[in-house]
Amino acid sequence: MTQPSYLAKKYEFHPAGAGDSRSPCPVLNALANHGLIARDGRNITADQLKDALKHIGVGIDIRLALVKAAYAVHDETSHRGLRNPGQVNNSGIAVLNLDQTGRPHAVEHDVSLSREDRALGDCINPHPGLIEGFLGYPQKDSFSLSHLGGLRKKRLQEQKAKNKDLNFSYRTHIVACAEAAILQGVFGEGIFYGLPVKYAKAVFQEERLPYNEGWKPRWTPLMIPEMIMLILAVLYYASPF
Repeated sequence: MTQPSYLAKKYEFHPAGAGDSRSPCPVLNALANHGLIARDGRNITADQLKDALKHIGVGIDIRLALVKAAYAVHDETSHRGLRNPGQVNNSGIAVLNLDQTGRPHAVEHDVSLSREDRALGDCINPHPGLIEGFLGYPQKDSFSLSHLGGLRKKRLQEQKAKNKDLNFSYRTHIVACAEAAILQGVFGEGIFYGLPVKYAKAVFQEERLPYNEGWKPRWTPLMIPEMIMLILAVLYYASPF
């Protein structure tokens, strides 16, 4: 009999169970599946999320920027923030549920590498066909930055032809390229060695941190200057505009 996820030890992988809240982002889901944040994906505080991001090698400048933006109260005009008004725990501390990262008019966007567009289906849960296409794209053992950029460009071309209600501005394109860049920054083996497909497979197919495949959190955290260089490189290969 499989034990409930909340009984698993911290850092031990346990897949999401029925009723657990999950995100369109496989990395956030992996953090929950390893107990780095609440395993049920609910009532996560900003400090808990910052600590989890620190654990996987995200620098303090990026952590603070991401968490501050996420924990702002959602504004339908500016499309900023993810929290509902007054959303706090019993101690009065602001909290967030993972499924709120997929709320409309916020950070979730069309042309995902692993989720369907909102107008076409389920934008929260993984799409097996998209994940297979993603993992097979390099046709080798690792993704280079050119692969990540080329795949972003390919996905946009596919969705333009498929989704008549596509919502994907140039600003959103930059955000999507930043997501690809942070994958390289956190799980890659250096800018010249790329992102091993086996690491990406663990994260995207199982929503698991790829410890078993040999990955270790980086010694030096991923900071904004390096992140900017990675984003620019992905944008260079991805630019369809």
